[in-house]
Amino acid sequence: MLIKKVQPNSKEAFDFLLLAWRLYAKDERMQSTQEIEQLLTGSHPLSTTFSFQAFVGYENDSVVIRAALIQDKQSQLTYLGLFEAVNNLSVMAEFMQVINAEARKLGAKALVGPVNGSFWLGYRMKLSNFDTPPFTGEPHNLDYYPDLWRSVGFQLFEEYQSNYYVQSPLDYRADRLAKRYQQFVQAGYHFTHPSKAHWDTVSIEVFNLLSQLYADFPLYQPITSQQFSEIFASYRLILDFSMVTLAYFQGYLVGFLIPLPDYGTLVYQTLTPINTLRILRRRKKAKRYILLYLGADSNHLGLGAALSYQFFTQIKYRQAESIGALIHKGKITNNYAAEMQVKHTDYGLFRLELN
Repeated sequence: MLIKKVQPNSKEAFDFLLLAWRLYAKDERMQSTQEIEQLLTGSHPLSTTFSFQAFVGYENDSVVIRAALIQDKQSQLTYLGLFEAVNNLSVMAEFMQVINAEARKLGAKALVGPVNGSFWLGYRMKLSNFDTPPFTGEPHNLDYYPDLWRSVGFQLFEEYQSNYYVQSPLDYRADRLAKRYQQFVQAGYHFTHPSKAHWDTVSIEVFNLLSQLYADFPLYQPITSQQFSEIFASYRLILDFSMVTLAYFQGYLVGFLIPLPDYGTLVYQTLTPINTLRILRRRKKAKRYILLYLGADSNHLGLGAALSYQFFTQIKYRQAESIGALIHKGKITNNYAAEMQVKHTDYGLFRLELN
């Protein structure tokens, strides 16, 4: 097998993108071509926070495997990301020999992945429910990828899950969540939905709180508010602001719940006028919502449940399904409205020790 390092704007860069186009049907491509091109050229807003080397492997002049070797400049953790490959153990083994050697040159003691550059750019590998269509924001990969990674020594070390909720009957009452919500209202907490016009200001408040709450998450990487605004700029178009809930106490933001209409793969496609119209239509009448971000200041215990009550109440009246996305296993949020959960999907982070 011939393995090449990818240079910007080269044939190898094109082949890096081409492999995913070959492996996935259009309705399963959960990657932004623009974002990957920015990473390959070093022009992404977060490119200054890590070193990035991409590689492609060829057999008979056809690209069969790709990945990027990424090193966080702050933590010095070394990641394997943007991985795609055909189902071939010998191809995986030969490719990883080269990757491991390159990682050792960087001084890496271990490889962690999949991480597509950063905590902020997508990480984790899907481990189950491969027959279920992917939802917006979900890590999606082919079903044989976990076996490929295990075949070269990667071991699972962090686990996550997404919980699928059925459409709630109109008489459904989340009594425990409702009780918690009323307690906070009576204690002087203010729950509100931001407007699009104020989102630029509100998003910085969310970023500041999120940075505190997520600081102890695996692989968390500090970024600036400017970088946050740039990488989440598209949320102005895709958020349904009437579903976003913010909690304030004594004038300070202390909690947030940010759901997203499920656009499937639509938001990863080129933003043509037709696709923009499709997004707007889906946003107006979404059949399913993804609960992507839920956070509450640790000094306000139980606030997460109160925020969730607002979400589940809105979902009920909209007669939509919902997904509690990518929750670290063991977190209390896994148990919210457990009686309405019908299934879950598992994900993981892997680690390979480099001897």
